Amino acid sequence: MIGVEILRTLLRFGFCTFRRVEVYGTENVPSEGAVILASNHVGMLDMFMIGYRLPRLVHWMAKEELFKNKLVAKFIRYFGAYPINRKTRDTSAARTTFELLEKGEIVGIFPQGTRARKGKPIPKAKAGVVKYAVETDTPVIPVAIWGKTHLFGKMYVRFGEPFQYSQPAEGERYDKKQYVEMAQKLLDNIYAMGETNR
Repeated sequence: MIGVEILRTLLRFGFCTFRRVEVYGTENVPSEGAVILASNHVGMLDMFMIGYRLPRLVHWMAKEELFKNKLVAKFIRYFGAYPINRKTRDTSAARTTFELLEKGEIVGIFPQGTRARKGKPIPKAKAGVVKYAVETDTPVIPVAIWGKTHLFGKMYVRFGEPFQYSQPAEGERYDKKQYVEMAQKLLDNIYAMGETNR
């Protein structure tokens, strides 16, 4: 996609000039096949900081409020985003996620659902990220973002090693509580990745 390559070029310039971004671990992202990128969420540019150094397009699950403006919606849809209603059980977003993973695409999810406030405790994780990974048997790559979010501040992005969740015993299923617990452990580990490298 020519538009995607143009955006990547612009982002490289912007992230070298106005928001210095250093990225580590991109070799952990496979060149093909389905994978879920699970990241903490610190600012509006997160999806771009995570994706601009990857050769593959990341399809981001994004809050539906971003799609209310038709021009913005057209722009972010073109670059892989799709909406989710965070206030209800959004079956349409879930269906899109399953379809993308079945096609072997990369899906990006923020397990905490919304941006974290600086200095606040680690947010509570949503169960969805683990549910998608388990039900499609898709590997998960934890991604940590940290640094100074202001103009000319330095930011860091680190891709961890991929892993897969074990499947429940035959004839059994994980319940919501188990999914939430696994998602929270994942999110805690993501924040720990950032803390370790500060």
